[in-house]
Amino acid sequence: MLHRRWQTGLDAVQHRRQEDRQSCARMGASVEQFSLPDCIYRQDAEKTFFLYAAEEAILGPIHPAEAPLVETLRAEIERRIPPQASLVCPMSLGGHVDHRLTFAAASRYSGNLWFYADFPYILRAREQLAEKEAAGWRKTVFSVSSAGLSAWQDAVAAHASQISTFWPDLDAMGLALRQYCNEAGGIPLWQASS
Repeated sequence: MLHRRWQTGLDAVQHRRQEDRQSCARMGASVEQFSLPDCIYRQDAEKTFFLYAAEEAILGPIHPAEAPLVETLRAEIERRIPPQASLVCPMSLGGHVDHRLTFAAASRYSGNLWFYADFPYILRAREQLAEKEAAGWRKTVFSVSSAGLSAWQDAVAAHASQISTFWPDLDAMGLALRQYCNEAGGIPLWQASS
């Protein structure tokens, strides 16, 4: 179903990895792609069933069979990220299981750690953000120039297979990003309470 929606055919994984590389290039960012596939492709150890076989499962908790992945990913992050670098990861707002897994692993990162509100999931999960802020998460807003906003819009547009999941077209996506940025006064990032 997702491959049909994305219009990627059976090469969806390679197609989406290429979209990631294009998106990063448009932002002037380097790319680090891990070997772990998206949740819809992950199976149990015996390869008898898919762990996230339904759309509801994608927006749910991490499957118990994947609990060891949190430490595996944390170690991989520690190996790949230079000690002086800051890591920015999703807060897991909206509940996407891959964002939850990333959040759980990154939360154990020993370096400078920031979190971003998972866009566009944040548009439907503002109460989850309010809970984090009430728990003492500190927000810092970084200004974004019009060129920066344009680069962000272009980078999101590079994920052509994903646009139809969230917006009717590229114009709607661009408008949503502009509204989010304007409402926040830039790009907000958070640090967890100590």
